[in-house]
Amino acid sequence: MYDFIKTLQFRHACKLFDDKRNISKEEFETILEAARLSPSSFGLEPWHLLVVENAKLRELIRSACWDQPQITTASEVVVLLSRKAEFFKKDSEYLNEAFGRKAKEEKMLGAVKSAFDNFITNDLATDAQNWAKMQTYIAGANLMNAAASIGIDTCPIEGFNAAKLTKILTENVSVFDALSYNIAFVLTFGYRVSEPREKIRWPLEKIVTFVK
Repeated sequence: MYDFIKTLQFRHACKLFDDKRNISKEEFETILEAARLSPSSFGLEPWHLLVVENAKLRELIRSACWDQPQITTASEVVVLLSRKAEFFKKDSEYLNEAFGRKAKEEKMLGAVKSAFDNFITNDLATDAQNWAKMQTYIAGANLMNAAASIGIDTCPIEGFNAAKLTKILTENVSVFDALSYNIAFVLTFGYRVSEPREKIRWPLEKIVTFVK
């Protein structure tokens, strides 16, 4: 069996972590590198990761996440943020910097910016923020699979009070600006205390259609 399939079979939404076991710095940096190397549309990487190490802040985050114990038993807690629509306006500082990293020639830079402006105007219109959030989920999936590949469990948490969590981050995290970021989801990392239930998925023929 391919190793990557074994990784996917290992991964599950771990609801309770062993709070006595910690992920090493080296392993966690490897996991974060998987997010950094994630693909994104136009190479814009419209995400930001908050690694929450403060125990009191984790308690506050847990209160906004339906009191789910993963938040305070996990070795690592990451809040994945996606950028808001203002970042994708024509000639924004963010776009100029992002495109300028790759398009060194002025002609190429102009072509890339023009293509993205057409994309954001005609294809996304007012849905740029949802697009950015979907991009952030790509990085999140890579984080989970990278962790699973080295025997570390994760749990993606979408069950939270968005207004409450936004307020908590605004009041406690100086780099978080509620006007600039949306909260995509919370992702916890650690080691399971019990084995998961059998993984149940639709069979391949249920989800795949070959068009010839």
